[in-house]
Amino acid sequence: MTHAILFDLDGTLVDHASAARAALHAWSPTVGVDTDVERWIELDKWGFARFERGETTHLGQRRDRIRAYLNRELDDATCDDIYSGYLKAYEQNWTAYPDAKGVLDRAVATGAPVGILTNGAAPMQQDKLDRTGLGLPELVMLAASTLDSAKPRPEMYARALTHLGATSATIIGDDWVNDVEAPRALGWNAFYLDRSGNDPRADIHSLDQLFH
Repeated sequence: MTHAILFDLDGTLVDHASAARAALHAWSPTVGVDTDVERWIELDKWGFARFERGETTHLGQRRDRIRAYLNRELDDATCDDIYSGYLKAYEQNWTAYPDAKGVLDRAVATGAPVGILTNGAAPMQQDKLDRTGLGLPELVMLAASTLDSAKPRPEMYARALTHLGATSATIIGDDWVNDVEAPRALGWNAFYLDRSGNDPRADIHSLDQLFH
Protein backbone atom coordinates (compact mmCIF):
# COMPACT_ATOMS: atom_id res chain seq x y z
CA MET A 1 0.00 0.00 0.00
CA THR A 2 1.62 3.22 -1.18
CA HIS A 3 0.43 6.62 0.05
CA ALA A 4 1.28 9.63 -2.13
CA ILE A 5 1.56 13.31 -1.28
CA LEU A 6 0.19 15.74 -3.86
CA PHE A 7 0.34 19.52 -4.07
CA ASP A 8 -1.65 21.96 -6.13
CA LEU A 9 0.66 24.53 -7.75
CA ASP A 10 -0.92 27.93 -8.44
CA GLY A 11 -1.98 29.67 -5.25
CA THR A 12 -0.43 26.90 -3.17
CA LEU A 13 3.27 26.79 -4.02
CA VAL A 14 3.57 29.67 -6.51
CA ASP A 15 1.97 33.11 -6.17
CA HIS A 16 -0.06 33.02 -9.36
CA ALA A 17 -2.33 35.94 -8.43
CA SER A 18 0.49 38.43 -7.89
CA ALA A 19 2.25 37.32 -11.08
CA ALA A 20 -0.96 37.67 -13.09
CA ARG A 21 -1.67 41.15 -11.73
CA ALA A 22 1.83 42.38 -12.51
CA ALA A 23 1.68 40.85 -15.99
CA LEU A 24 -1.67 42.49 -16.75
CA HIS A 25 -0.41 45.94 -15.82
CA ALA A 26 2.59 45.49 -18.11
CA TRP A 27 0.81 43.79 -21.01
CA SER A 28 -2.68 45.33 -21.29
CA PRO A 29 -1.50 48.73 -22.60
CA THR A 30 0.52 46.96 -25.32
CA VAL A 31 -2.68 45.46 -26.78
CA GLY A 32 -4.71 48.66 -26.54
CA VAL A 33 -6.90 47.99 -23.52
CA ASP A 34 -7.08 49.36 -20.01
CA THR A 35 -5.85 47.01 -17.31
CA ASP A 36 -8.83 45.29 -15.70
CA VAL A 37 -7.59 42.80 -13.13
CA GLU A 38 -11.05 41.84 -11.89
CA ARG A 39 -12.25 41.15 -15.42
CA TRP A 40 -9.19 38.97 -16.11
CA ILE A 41 -9.75 37.00 -12.91
CA GLU A 42 -13.40 36.45 -13.85
CA LEU A 43 -12.40 35.25 -17.31
CA ASP A 44 -9.71 33.00 -15.83
CA LYS A 45 -12.29 31.30 -13.60
CA TRP A 46 -14.81 31.09 -16.45
CA GLY A 47 -12.31 29.61 -18.88
CA PHE A 48 -10.89 27.05 -16.50
CA ALA A 49 -14.35 26.01 -15.32
CA ARG A 50 -15.28 25.19 -18.91
CA PHE A 51 -12.02 23.30 -19.35
CA GLU A 52 -12.55 21.39 -16.10
CA ARG A 53 -16.01 20.33 -17.28
CA GLY A 54 -14.53 19.09 -20.55
CA GLU A 55 -16.32 21.72 -22.65
CA THR A 56 -13.15 23.03 -24.27
CA THR A 57 -9.43 22.36 -24.44
CA HIS A 58 -6.79 24.10 -22.37
CA LEU A 59 -5.70 26.05 -25.45
CA GLY A 60 -9.32 26.75 -26.38
CA GLN A 61 -10.19 28.38 -23.07
CA ARG A 62 -7.03 30.49 -23.30
CA ARG A 63 -8.05 31.79 -26.73
CA ASP A 64 -11.60 32.50 -25.58
CA ARG A 65 -10.27 34.48 -22.62
CA ILE A 66 -8.19 36.64 -24.96
CA ARG A 67 -11.19 37.32 -27.21
CA ALA A 68 -13.34 38.24 -24.23
CA TYR A 69 -10.74 40.42 -22.51
CA LEU A 70 -10.02 42.36 -25.71
CA ASN A 71 -13.67 42.21 -26.82
CA ARG A 72 -12.64 41.32 -30.36
CA GLU A 73 -13.32 38.54 -32.85
CA LEU A 74 -9.91 37.03 -33.47
CA ASP A 75 -8.67 33.90 -35.21
CA ASP A 76 -6.82 31.28 -33.23
CA ALA A 77 -3.35 32.23 -34.48
CA THR A 78 -3.87 35.87 -33.54
CA CYS A 79 -5.09 34.86 -30.07
CA ASP A 80 -2.00 32.74 -29.59
CA ASP A 81 0.27 35.57 -30.69
CA ILE A 82 -1.40 38.07 -28.38
CA TYR A 83 -1.37 35.65 -25.46
CA SER A 84 2.36 35.12 -25.90
CA GLY A 85 2.88 38.74 -24.85
CA TYR A 86 0.91 38.21 -21.65
CA LEU A 87 2.70 34.93 -21.02
CA LYS A 88 6.13 36.54 -21.26
CA ALA A 89 5.16 39.17 -18.70
CA TYR A 90 3.55 36.52 -16.49
CA GLU A 91 6.68 34.34 -16.55
CA GLN A 92 8.86 37.29 -15.54
CA ASN A 93 6.83 37.68 -12.34
CA TRP A 94 6.70 34.08 -11.11
CA THR A 95 7.68 33.71 -7.45
CA ALA A 96 7.37 30.85 -4.99
CA TYR A 97 5.74 31.43 -1.63
CA PRO A 98 8.34 31.55 1.15
CA ASP A 99 6.99 28.35 2.72
CA ALA A 100 6.94 26.32 -0.53
CA LYS A 101 10.46 24.95 -0.80
CA GLY A 102 10.54 23.81 2.82
CA VAL A 103 7.29 21.86 2.63
CA LEU A 104 8.39 20.11 -0.57
CA ASP A 105 11.68 19.13 1.05
CA ARG A 106 9.83 17.75 4.07
CA ALA A 107 7.33 15.88 1.89
CA VAL A 108 10.11 14.25 -0.14
CA ALA A 109 11.92 13.33 3.08
CA THR A 110 8.95 11.19 4.15
CA GLY A 111 9.86 8.72 1.40
CA ALA A 112 6.39 8.91 -0.14
CA PRO A 113 5.96 9.61 -3.84
CA VAL A 114 5.35 13.35 -4.23
CA GLY A 115 3.54 14.94 -7.15
CA ILE A 116 2.18 18.25 -8.42
CA LEU A 117 -1.50 17.89 -9.39
CA THR A 118 -2.40 20.84 -11.58
CA ASN A 119 -4.96 21.86 -14.17
CA GLY A 120 -2.31 23.87 -15.97
CA ALA A 121 -0.37 22.74 -19.03
CA ALA A 122 2.60 20.51 -18.16
CA PRO A 123 5.40 22.46 -19.93
CA MET A 124 4.41 25.77 -18.32
CA GLN A 125 3.91 24.26 -14.89
CA GLN A 126 7.25 22.45 -14.96
CA ASP A 127 8.92 25.64 -16.13
CA LYS A 128 7.22 27.45 -13.25
CA LEU A 129 8.69 24.98 -10.75
CA ASP A 130 12.15 25.21 -12.27
CA ARG A 131 12.26 29.00 -12.47
CA THR A 132 11.07 29.48 -8.89
CA GLY A 133 13.54 27.02 -7.41
CA LEU A 134 10.93 24.36 -6.64
CA GLY A 135 11.87 21.86 -9.38
CA LEU A 136 13.07 19.07 -7.13
CA PRO A 137 14.06 15.96 -9.09
CA GLU A 138 11.77 13.80 -6.94
CA LEU A 139 8.62 15.71 -7.90
CA VAL A 140 6.31 14.15 -10.51
CA MET A 141 4.36 16.58 -12.70
CA LEU A 142 0.74 15.45 -12.98
CA ALA A 143 -0.87 17.99 -15.27
CA ALA A 144 -4.27 18.04 -16.91
CA SER A 145 -2.66 18.27 -20.33
CA THR A 146 -0.89 14.93 -19.87
CA LEU A 147 -3.48 13.06 -17.78
CA ASP A 148 -6.20 14.03 -20.28
CA SER A 149 -8.55 15.14 -17.52
CA ALA A 150 -8.83 17.94 -14.99
CA LYS A 151 -9.72 18.49 -11.37
CA PRO A 152 -12.43 18.03 -10.08
CA ARG A 153 -13.29 15.13 -12.43
CA PRO A 154 -12.82 11.81 -10.60
CA GLU A 155 -10.65 10.28 -13.31
CA MET A 156 -8.04 13.01 -12.80
CA TYR A 157 -7.38 11.81 -9.26
CA ALA A 158 -7.51 8.14 -10.23
CA ARG A 159 -5.00 8.66 -13.03
CA ALA A 160 -2.69 10.55 -10.67
CA LEU A 161 -2.65 7.59 -8.27
CA THR A 162 -1.99 5.17 -11.11
CA HIS A 163 0.85 7.32 -12.43
CA LEU A 164 2.48 7.35 -9.00
CA GLY A 165 1.83 3.68 -8.29
CA ALA A 166 -0.13 4.70 -5.19
CA THR A 167 -3.33 3.43 -3.63
CA SER A 168 -4.14 6.50 -1.51
CA ALA A 169 -3.08 10.11 -1.23
CA THR A 170 -2.94 13.32 0.75
CA ILE A 171 -3.48 16.51 -1.23
CA ILE A 172 -2.74 20.11 -0.26
CA GLY A 173 -4.29 23.00 -2.12
CA ASP A 174 -6.08 26.35 -2.07
CA ASP A 175 -9.17 25.46 -4.13
CA TRP A 176 -12.03 24.11 -2.00
CA VAL A 177 -13.70 22.08 -4.76
CA ASN A 178 -10.66 20.85 -6.70
CA ASP A 179 -8.25 20.23 -3.86
CA VAL A 180 -10.52 19.37 -0.95
CA GLU A 181 -14.16 18.53 -1.62
CA ALA A 182 -13.67 16.33 -4.70
CA PRO A 183 -10.67 14.34 -3.42
CA ARG A 184 -12.24 13.86 0.02
CA ALA A 185 -15.29 12.38 -1.70
CA LEU A 186 -12.91 9.78 -3.15
CA GLY A 187 -11.46 8.94 0.26
CA TRP A 188 -8.32 11.07 0.03
CA ASN A 189 -6.89 13.12 2.87
CA ALA A 190 -6.95 16.82 2.04
CA PHE A 191 -5.57 19.97 3.63
CA TYR A 192 -7.33 23.17 2.64
CA LEU A 193 -4.84 26.04 2.52
CA ASP A 194 -6.27 29.53 3.06
CA ARG A 195 -3.47 32.07 3.17
CA SER A 196 -5.88 34.94 3.82
CA GLY A 197 -6.97 33.55 7.17
CA ASN A 198 -10.57 34.44 6.35
CA ASP A 199 -12.11 31.05 5.45
CA PRO A 200 -13.43 29.11 8.46
CA ARG A 201 -13.12 25.85 6.48
CA ALA A 202 -9.34 26.16 6.34
CA ASP A 203 -7.17 23.38 7.72
CA ILE A 204 -3.96 25.40 7.47
CA HIS A 205 -2.92 28.99 6.79
CA SER A 206 0.70 28.20 5.95
CA LEU A 207 2.57 25.26 4.47
CA ASP A 208 4.94 25.55 7.43
CA GLN A 209 2.26 23.70 9.41
CA LEU A 210 2.79 20.46 7.48
CA PHE A 211 5.09 17.41 7.70
CA HIS A 212 7.03 18.03 10.89
